[in-house]
Amino acid sequence: MSTENNIQETGEISINFGEIFKSLKSNSLLILLISFIFTSIGGLYSFTLDNEYESIAKVLPESTSNSGLSGNLGGLSSLAGLAGISLGNGQNNGDLLTPGLYPNIIQSSPFLRELIVQKLYNPKSKSWGTVKDYLNQDNTNAPILFFKEKKSGKVLDVVKPIRGMSSDLLALSPAEANAMGQLKTAIKIETDKKSPAILISAKFNDPLVAANMTSLIQNQLTKYIISYRTEKSRKEMQFLQERQNDARKRYDLALFSLSNYKDQNRNVFKFVARDQEKKLQYEVDLAFNIYSTLSSQLTEAKIKIQKDTPLFKILEPAQVNPAKVSPNRTLITLGAMFFGLFISLIIVFFKSVNLKELLS
Repeated sequence: MSTENNIQETGEISINFGEIFKSLKSNSLLILLISFIFTSIGGLYSFTLDNEYESIAKVLPESTSNSGLSGNLGGLSSLAGLAGISLGNGQNNGDLLTPGLYPNIIQSSPFLRELIVQKLYNPKSKSWGTVKDYLNQDNTNAPILFFKEKKSGKVLDVVKPIRGMSSDLLALSPAEANAMGQLKTAIKIETDKKSPAILISAKFNDPLVAANMTSLIQNQLTKYIISYRTEKSRKEMQFLQERQNDARKRYDLALFSLSNYKDQNRNVFKFVARDQEKKLQYEVDLAFNIYSTLSSQLTEAKIKIQKDTPLFKILEPAQVNPAKVSPNRTLITLGAMFFGLFISLIIVFFKSVNLKELLS
């Protein structure tokens, strides 16, 4: 009684480890039973998860600074200089497509929509098909199908027409939407912390599919970046090519007119005829100068495309990794066991403690 008065006066709480040990010993069967139940549930649940395999490729993209590339094109610059072409200083400071944006690119709908139509080997059917067909079939490989149902068939690839829809909007079919949704969670790009390289990874239920998907992402991302970097130069080259063709037609027509006029007025010495010949000759010279200038500019545009094309060095290609990366069934089971132990201790605590006395 004096001890209780001392506790009330000082406001301190004493812990009796002997009583705690006695309570745990008396409820040991309950603790073991609850822990065993949670462990069994955790182990059973871990076997309902699909085995996943990951493939990683390491790529070293070219730096956004093109000073080194400009130096490598010094020979081309010299040859172009002989033709009166100036390639500039090779600076590309306005490039905004940095490796930090690559994750946003591969998660974009246009990129994913182009990816799902690529050819992929299907280990289940042992044939080649599209990525979309593979993702819309049943690829479950879990040892136990208890908490989920097996897919009965493929998702119908039907696009419902939408009236008044703008041409720049995407109309996805259920099969496309399902495949793109799976890809968003399965593919990933990270920047290597130890080097300027980027890591491209894909995680799927089959190691061969994971490796093939990693390779597809790597190739498509490379094409996307090259297309972005050279888009303006390619448009300029196309424009110059069209203008050169027009200039060539104009030059051929002017030359034909001059030759035809000379044939018809070979022995004519009138000043009017000579003036007309000079006029036609002027048209030929003008058309040739325009054609020559456009040809030089077209050559410059072609060299610029080569200069703007980025380089990608494959440091580590995608490989087939037969070792699964998830799920970690041992960790899931141990986690469930410790969670069950925690729950059992809480039950024993509330069972042994007098709540009325504790609350008072």
